[in-house]
Amino acid sequence: MKRLILTFILILIISLPLISCAKKELAELRFVEYTKIVPEIPENKKEFFGYIKAGGDMELSFETAGTIKKINFTDGDAVRKGQVIAEIDNKIFELEEKENRSALADAYVQYENAKSYYERIDKLHKVGGISDNDWDKAKTEMQSREHQIAISKEQLEASRKRVSYGKLYAPDNGIILKKLKEENQYTDPGQAVVIFQDNRKSEAKIFVSEKYINSFYKGKDVEIKTDAQDNIIYANNGQEAPPQPKTAKIKSITKTSIDEGAYRVTLIFDKKYPELKDGMAIRALVEFTPGNDDLKKIIKLPPNAVLEDENSSYVWLLEDIKNNIAKVKRQNIKTLDMIDDSIIVEGLRRNDLVVVRGANEIMDGQKVKIKSLETE
Repeated sequence: MKRLILTFILILIISLPLISCAKKELAELRFVEYTKIVPEIPENKKEFFGYIKAGGDMELSFETAGTIKKINFTDGDAVRKGQVIAEIDNKIFELEEKENRSALADAYVQYENAKSYYERIDKLHKVGGISDNDWDKAKTEMQSREHQIAISKEQLEASRKRVSYGKLYAPDNGIILKKLKEENQYTDPGQAVVIFQDNRKSEAKIFVSEKYINSFYKGKDVEIKTDAQDNIIYANNGQEAPPQPKTAKIKSITKTSIDEGAYRVTLIFDKKYPELKDGMAIRALVEFTPGNDDLKKIIKLPPNAVLEDENSSYVWLLEDIKNNIAKVKRQNIKTLDMIDDSIIVEGLRRNDLVVVRGANEIMDGQKVKIKSLETE
């Protein structure tokens, strides 16, 4: 009995350091989180990259030379489409228009007289009271007067156009940013008089591959995303609020491919977005009709799960799992695409366990403590 007790004590003494070492080793194991691979069918949405073409500034000028008689607006004034911004002294063309208007009125009078005379002659000619020669003369005179009306109309239209050159109209709703000329100054055709900023809704240009272009059509809705810093909106309490979605519609599509098979698609926004600046990079989220290849299931991983070295991309897989302890194994993969905040990869199988947190701090064959990301 004493020998049995001594044996037990001896075993206990020997085991205590081993138990202590095991606990210490367990405490020092690196902690990682993992996710189980479940391939999924991708959403029928695709991001396309492009840029903003904002409603911009333009220089407005007269189409004819003259002395500026009047400028109706000053710097910062808002104008509506069609309003007269400035006028030049255009008396010569105004007189010409007046003369041509009078000439047209006279042509109508002459035509009515010739027509009335012809109608009387025509009646007499039908009963044999007028010769064929006199009838021909009356008809020719009426036709000549009718032709003169057409000539007078053309001359009046031309003079009206020249008169219109003496007025500078706002091409759209907008603002006069700066006057470049003053009243009583002379200006040549095409010489800038004011700098005008229009209020047109911004447009966007995106580039689409031949693979997806058949799913695009005029009027199709598109969701627009920009960098987060350009989307910050503050609520009434001063706290940062989520960015508001921006929507646009397809305005036009190039008929021929450009840039090695890419098509240029123009989008028009549903309203004015002041934060959209000219040249700003954007991402357009567009629904498309998936083909057979697009229906294949894909594997998505968070970016921090995918590592790279000079040879390849890789992830850490978990194996030999027991009591929340596992060994890590390197698995080379191929990255295919980026959708939202996920990387599309190939080289993994369903139910593979991939380290998604703590991946930068482990080595091949290392034992780690594990926790499923899906349990959060």
